This record gives sequence, structure tokens and C-alpha cells, in this order.
Amino acid sequence: MRIRIQRKLAHLTQALALCTGFWVSAAAQESPAPENHAGYVPVISGGAGYIHNVNGGVTSLVPEIAPVLLVPFGSHVLLESRTDFTGFFQREEQTHGPFKGKVFTTVDFAQIDWLANTHVTFTAGKYLLPFGLFNDRLVPFWIRNLQDAPITAAIGTRNSGAGDGFMLRGVVVQRPAYSIQYTSYFSARSDIHQLEAARTAGGDWSIYFTRVRLEAGVSYQRFLQDRNINSVATYVTWQPTSVPLDIKAEGDYSYNGRGYWIESAYLLQQAPIPAFFRKTQIVGRMQQFFPTNGGGNSLPRVDTQRVDFGLNYYVRDDLRLISNYGRSFSSQRDANVWNFGFTYRFLFPLWPGRKK
Repeated sequence: MRIRIQRKLAHLTQALALCTGFWVSAAAQESPAPENHAGYVPVISGGAGYIHNVNGGVTSLVPEIAPVLLVPFGSHVLLESRTDFTGFFQREEQTHGPFKGKVFTTVDFAQIDWLANTHVTFTAGKYLLPFGLFNDRLVPFWIRNLQDAPITAAIGTRNSGAGDGFMLRGVVVQRPAYSIQYTSYFSARSDIHQLEAARTAGGDWSIYFTRVRLEAGVSYQRFLQDRNINSVATYVTWQPTSVPLDIKAEGDYSYNGRGYWIESAYLLQQAPIPAFFRKTQIVGRMQQFFPTNGGGNSLPRVDTQRVDFGLNYYVRDDLRLISNYGRSFSSQRDANVWNFGFTYRFLFPLWPGRKK
């Protein structure tokens, strides 16, 4: 079995190398893009925030800052990395006593991206596993509408949510009415501190319909260590042009269970209300999870349902007040979950760009 897997991985690597060579050759034939005489300036982006969480009567204080470093080398190579500093403080006796805790530091990703052309970007290093919607797109707290991750977020993201190895992604077909995107990756096993990863291989494919702003996609992953298992996610996103509505839905399937979540968010900017309240966003999410083979691996071991409602207020485009309430239901216990706080998005260059 191990020999067969190694042969399959060798064939996959050869195929990816051939694809890379083809697209690099195509890139060499394309006319060069005009240079940006402002220069390629490194920037620090990211977010800072604070969440006051109450889960089943237990209060947690969670301050967080996550800077993102972007260092371009010309127009085709980019170094990017995100480090997360999260404080987690709870009362000594959970419901009473002084708050105690510590600050955790995590390198979410540290990678080199080489943009060969519009069809392929080659990534090497530690990267986020592109499985479903949440891990690759919605993890940053200043982006997601609800602060708690979906129940099924652990599917396809073992063990750290990141991979160590290489990844190819790009656009296969680009038309005025639609585009087809792909991602394929291989990750080696690593126990190195801040570079933890599991041995996995997989990919993500989606089609985006430009006029209706609708995307549908599927992710597949093969977990290649300990118990070899397959995980699959299917997802849909829709942001209609006529109303400020954002709808996302995902179904996840793995050896340890299956589940789904549906989330919608509506900004009141078109509502016939005073201008002050038009910066309010209403969010709702419904989700269910059904364990198989005993669940586990960061997933519930019993059937679990949860509903969430949120109100977010955009003071500015980069500053947001957040609040949401959730209720989880299971045979083990029912619990209320509250979140209050704020998020702030920042972006600034490390030095001024040169003049023409």
C-alpha cells in the first residue's frame, strides 16, 4: 500500500511539474506588463481586535492582533506571512475569581508565491489548506461575519489548518460570463514548532458566474498519515448585484462525520431608515453536524445543532463593532454563546514608494 501511494504521489508531482513548465513557457511568450514606477513596496496589513466571549456561563477575554507581511520582489514574486498573537484569559474558577491566562503566538502561514501567469501561481512554504470556504478565506477575525467558526471547520484542516510543501493555483478558463479556478497541493508531515503540518494531498475547484456573482465549488483531500481518510466539501457563495446581501453555504463529509452550515448577511445601507443605522449588518447562520465512526478529531461525538444571530456596526470601513448570540443543542448539553467586541483592519507601507 505504501509503495502504491508513493508511486501515485510521484506521478502527481511529475504531472504538476509538466503543468508548471507549460504555463511558464506560455508566460514567457506573453508581452510584459508595464512597470509600476511607484515601485514594489513592502507593506504590513492585518487586523487587531478584542472579543468578550461568554460560553455556557464561562467568560473569556480574547484580545488579538494578526499582522500580515507582504514583501514583493518585482512583479512576479511575493513573500507573504501572517502571525497571530492571541490572548486567552478566563476566571481562575471559570465562573468566579481573577482572570488568568496567556498569549499564544502562531505563524499561520509563511510562503513564497511565484506568479507565472494568469493560469498558475506556484506557492512553496507553509500555506493555508484550501479546503472549503472557511479555512482559506474566512479565518481572519476582521473578515468573518460571526466570530465562532462553523462546527465542521475541523474537517479537511488537520492538524494545524496549514500545509508544508507546495501548491499550484490559478484560472483555467476566463470568459466574460464565467471563470473556472483550481488549486492543487501536497503537504509533508512536520512536527517542527510553528511549522506543524500533516501529510496530505488535495485540491479545490470552483466556477464563478460573473453576471450573477455566484460561485460553486468542491474541495477534496486525502489524509496520508495514521488512518488514511478522504474528506470532501461542497460550497456555494452568492452576492447579488442589486442588494447588499452575502450568502454562503457549505457541506462537509469525512470519516469522522458530516455536516453543513448556511450563513447570510445583509447590510442595511438600502433600508429606508436614518443614515446612522444603515451601517448595521444583520447576520444569521444555521448549522448541523452528525458524527460517524464516533466523531472526534476536534469534531463533536454526538449530533449537534446550532443557530447564530449577529449585529455588526461599521463605524468606518476599517473599524467594526461586533455582537452575536448563538444557541447550541446536543444530547450532552444545550448552551448559550455570546460574543461582543470590535475589529480593526490596518494597512500601511514599510517605506514610501519611489517617484517616477
